[in-house]
Amino acid sequence: MDEAAATVKVRLPARLRVARIFAWVMVPVALFGLFGLADLMTLPGWVDQQYEWSVPLEASWGSLFTFVVGGSFISIAKNPGQPWPGFVLLSIAIGALLLGSVFGLDAGPVPIAILLAVALALLIWLVRREGAPPPLALNLSRQYLLVAAAGLPLWNLYAAHAFEVSRLRQDTGHLTWDIEHWPVQGSVGIALCLTALVMAFWPDGRPLLRVATSLSATYVGAAMLAFPDRAGAMDGPMWGVAMVLWGTMTALPTPHPESVAAKS
Repeated sequence: MDEAAATVKVRLPARLRVARIFAWVMVPVALFGLFGLADLMTLPGWVDQQYEWSVPLEASWGSLFTFVVGGSFISIAKNPGQPWPGFVLLSIAIGALLLGSVFGLDAGPVPIAILLAVALALLIWLVRREGAPPPLALNLSRQYLLVAAAGLPLWNLYAAHAFEVSRLRQDTGHLTWDIEHWPVQGSVGIALCLTALVMAFWPDGRPLLRVATSLSATYVGAAMLAFPDRAGAMDGPMWGVAMVLWGTMTALPTPHPESVAAKS
């Protein structure tokens, strides 16, 4: 009897069920409606080859809307009672898009940021009563702090380059939904800096932030290495190497406190 009772799933409150459904609806919006997956597919070449795709630019757009935005909604949908890691990651994406619009002098990313902000506000309203309170405990990880420190100059320079091109309108015509990719590429650099910093201090967010950050950085670096002569690539292959290595370091988990204590 006890085993049978243990296997019975606890039914979620109605508002959390609605939040779960809405979050799942937003996943294809990010992956397909915002062309997250489509832009990722330019790297392996699963796109119309009669065009010369600006793969590094496409990869940055695809990484943001697949790994960061899509990953946020997947995290919320899987666990609407503990949605805060997804909320924080989605908030970083929204803030990065707004900053990208400001620094790139291009209002293009603003409508997407507003769409995501409305979705975030609705989800917060749905879970505010039945969801768990936000986990506010901080615990510094020196490993992730070093990774974040190493990434700050890398991704800040990456973002600064994209914003400069955006402001000067030097290389236009890379559009998705009539939005230039350059300010969004700069937003990716901002988002990766922020996720790495949050990950260094907030243990409850590390599992999700680590995956989204690592996949985004590695994919952007791989696209730059594969297509160094296309729009969006930095000058020289070492940029791509550094991004892939940084993304790999970000993926490494921290040791559990128990294992550290056992070794000491």
